[in-house]
Parts: sequence; C-alpha cells; structure tokens
Amino acid sequence: MSERPVLAADKLLGFSAPRTASEWTVRQTILYNLGIGFGAAAIEDDSLLRFVLEENTSTFPTMTAVMGSSGVGTVFFDPAYGIDYRMIVHGEEAVEIFAPLPAEGQILCDSAIEGVWDLGEAKGAVLLLSRRLYDADAKLLAKGTTTTMLRGNGGYGGSAEGAPRARPTPDRAPDGSASSITRPEQALIYRLSGDTNPLHSTPSVARATGFPAPILHGLCTYGVCARLLVRALAGGDETRLTFYKIRLSSPVYPGETIRVEWWDEGRGTYAFQARVEERDVVVVKGGEVRFA
Repeated sequence: MSERPVLAADKLLGFSAPRTASEWTVRQTILYNLGIGFGAAAIEDDSLLRFVLEENTSTFPTMTAVMGSSGVGTVFFDPAYGIDYRMIVHGEEAVEIFAPLPAEGQILCDSAIEGVWDLGEAKGAVLLLSRRLYDADAKLLAKGTTTTMLRGNGGYGGSAEGAPRARPTPDRAPDGSASSITRPEQALIYRLSGDTNPLHSTPSVARATGFPAPILHGLCTYGVCARLLVRALAGGDETRLTFYKIRLSSPVYPGETIRVEWWDEGRGTYAFQARVEERDVVVVKGGEVRFA
C-alpha cells in the first residue's frame, strides 16, 4: 500500500499563474447559455432568445467560471505539490462582478492560491484559489473563487483557523422559490464549455465512481440556480447581479428538477439553497446572492 502524499502547503501558497490571453467567441457564449438551460427557457419566453441567438448575444454572469485560461489546474496533478487528485471534490464557487461580460473578444486571466487549511486526517484539507478576468484593455471584469476539498490530504500539520464555513440557512420558511427542469442531455451540452470529465457523460465511468448514472456538472447547477434567481429577484436583468456564491452539497442527475428557495435579507441580498424535487435532496446550501 502506497503512502499518502504529504501536502506541500507552503509551496501551494506561493503559487500564482501569470496573466494569459485567450479569445472568446459568440459561439462559446451561446453554448454556455444553452448548457445552463436558456434554450428550453427561451422556447417558453422569447425575451430570452437574446441568450441563444447570434445577433446582439447577451452573456450571463456565471460564465466567468468557464472563461479564460489560467493554468492553475496544473497544481492538482504536479506531484511536487502533494495533492491526492483522486480525492478532490468541488466545494464552493463564488463570483464578484465588476463590469458586464463581453459576448466575444480577448479575455485576460490570472490566478493564485489564496488559502490552504487542514481539517484533520478524517476530513481532509481545503484549498482556495482565485481567478481574475479582464477585458482586452485590462479592465477588471470579475473575480471568481473556487474552494476545493482535498479529501486525501488532511492531517499534514496545518491549521484549520479561518477555513471557509457554510453560511447558515435562516431558521424560518423561505420567502419564495422557483424551479427548473433540467434536460436529460444537459450535461452533454454543458461539457462543450470545457469540462469533459467522463463522470458527466459516460455511464460506465459514473458507475465505477459510485454513481448510478452520469451526474450534472456542479458548475452547471451553479449556473441554473443563478438563472432562476436573476429571473425571480432581479426582473430577469442579469446585469444587476454583483455577487453570487454557492456550496455544492449533493449531485444532480440530468433530467431532475432543481428548486431554488430564498430568504430576503434586505438591501438586495438573499440567502438561498436548492433541492432536487424528485428526491427531496438539498444539492446547494449556504448560498448568497446580491443585486444592485
């Protein structure tokens, strides 16, 4: 039996990826929008056709999760950092929006690891990385953060102080809710935005990993929930979204119904969670969204 890798936390905290440029196309924008459900939504409401047609295409704020190329993913597979990549799980995703996203053009991206925490051998370690996106004129568009659970790296001798914690759900009935049925082929569409992990497309791989069928990408669930919240709480005006954060707590299977439930906390801020209606399972918790 091989020894568990020891996390090189100090080395990780020194990691940053230099700013790189990539081209973004209208076709990529439309594919992303289709991947989070704007196709079916536009059939029911033609005001949403602006997200799926080539003329004057609208972007959606959660697209920041797939824009740009930062190179930060190399740390997960480089043995010098000691990450047990077989045991990593996507924990939280957040974005702060500073300016509207372009539907096409050059995107600049840089990234860094901002934190590493040790929750103990049983729970693993937590890694926080950030990505900043800029337009071709180096204007800051958005800052995204990803929290990753390193389940095989706990107990390396680090501290748990300051580790990200789930936002508590308000102890009262939700103030409102909205639902969306995902499509059976939705993961096959979403994967065209860059995440081609066979866990989301190939039944034999999903079963080998312990799931009865391919699961929806966590970042697809992230986008679907944001789409519902913008529609219900911002009158469908995606440019009003300034901050959005979720904690993924359970997988969604393509074809299931996602229901978002929210609590109004005043001044344009809402707490929320999401559940799958068919199984009554909470799939997103500790959510927060803010609107201008």
